Amino acid sequence: MNFKKTSLALAIAVSALAAGSAQAATKNAGLISDSYSTVFNVAPGVSFADTVNFSIAGPSTLTGTAASLTLSFGTLSLLDIAGLTVNVWNNIHPFGSTNFGSFAGGTGSYTFNLPTAGNYHVDITGTATGVFGGNYGVGLQVAAVPEPETYAMLLAGLGVMGAIARRRKQAAK
Repeated sequence: MNFKKTSLALAIAVSALAAGSAQAATKNAGLISDSYSTVFNVAPGVSFADTVNFSIAGPSTLTGTAASLTLSFGTLSLLDIAGLTVNVWNNIHPFGSTNFGSFAGGTGSYTFNLPTAGNYHVDITGTATGVFGGNYGVGLQVAAVPEPETYAMLLAGLGVMGAIARRRKQAAK
């Protein structure tokens, strides 16, 4: 009987200590040439500051999205994240010095221009407000920015096609 009371008291103390504590998880995505996605799990009542480190091979456009994976039963929120915010930085965490922008999770996708090849990271913050904590997903998609030479080749090709069409039109007369 006394053992049960002690175990119950210990369990309550541990959950009280866990509530409101901070969490920080880091995932390394490596070189992203197309897309990357991951899911984070957060304990109930915990504020978190998670990170995804990644690299790109050249100047790129990064499209990012983040969303809480919400589970409710009636008015009871079993899994939820409040204040989900994402910041895009240069370099690996925590050495970022240039913030390319931020966006609120769950509100669509956002695009950022990353000017050079190298290391970057996203910092994700929020608080797990569900009875069982919260889960959220992060998706990153990278598209290479065409070099100026690519546009020059495109314009030259269009010029050649225009010249061919013009010759055919004149020959048909």
